[in-house]
Amino acid sequence: MTLSVILPRRGWTLLKKTKNYAYLRPPLEQSSPPFYISIAVPTPEECLALARRSHTTGRSWFGQLGEWPTWYYHERNTNMREIWRDSETGEMASRIHHSPPQSSLSIGERGAWNCDVTGTAGEFLMGILPPHLGTKQDTGSPRADTLLSEGAIRTVELTTYERNEKARQLCIDYYGHTCCACGLNYEDRYGVIGAGLIHVHHITPLSAIGEEYQVDPILDLIPLCASCHHVVHGRNPPYSLAEVKEAIARQETTKNTVIT
Repeated sequence: MTLSVILPRRGWTLLKKTKNYAYLRPPLEQSSPPFYISIAVPTPEECLALARRSHTTGRSWFGQLGEWPTWYYHERNTNMREIWRDSETGEMASRIHHSPPQSSLSIGERGAWNCDVTGTAGEFLMGILPPHLGTKQDTGSPRADTLLSEGAIRTVELTTYERNEKARQLCIDYYGHTCCACGLNYEDRYGVIGAGLIHVHHITPLSAIGEEYQVDPILDLIPLCASCHHVVHGRNPPYSLAEVKEAIARQETTKNTVIT
């Protein structure tokens, strides 16, 4: 169900429909913009409840909730295969990054109104990105007389992976200092104190490669702001640039959509 179907039910005339656009004529009593229509939408609580009920059925389905198209995908495989070329043999190698199966519920139409719910093992949260649903232990409320301290010195042994500063600079020379995910430019936002600031993200983490390799500053690296870089590494393996941009676009659509 799309707006090209919803609007004709309210007196609009569908003139032409293509893959990405629909051309409609408003009713005579609404001859000029702005146009207003009223469509009932489920609350977040109702969306979560529907996702949980759907999970108990154990199967995927497609249907309609009121006037909105609705999809539920049950326990989809979210494993990711990482592929790279062995620097010594020249052969292609790969490994599987295992993730728990993901269920998702999508209601609505992008550009009008939509709601996404995702979850694992029957636990759901609002949003398009897979939620971090680890087992949480209840530690109780902190006591007022609990003493918390910081600053103690400890010795830590760890493995680090050397970054190539020249490759970083070549990446920035090519893409600029603007975040490839959200478009933030620190100098535009903060003025002179933000000039030259940007993170450079390895599309395939060095820790996943685990060995020295020939880095391509254009294909292997992208500039990201600190916030997007943090979000990208919210999962192992990291979210792709396309996934983060899609999440941002959906959030913007949701914020800018007004249903009267």
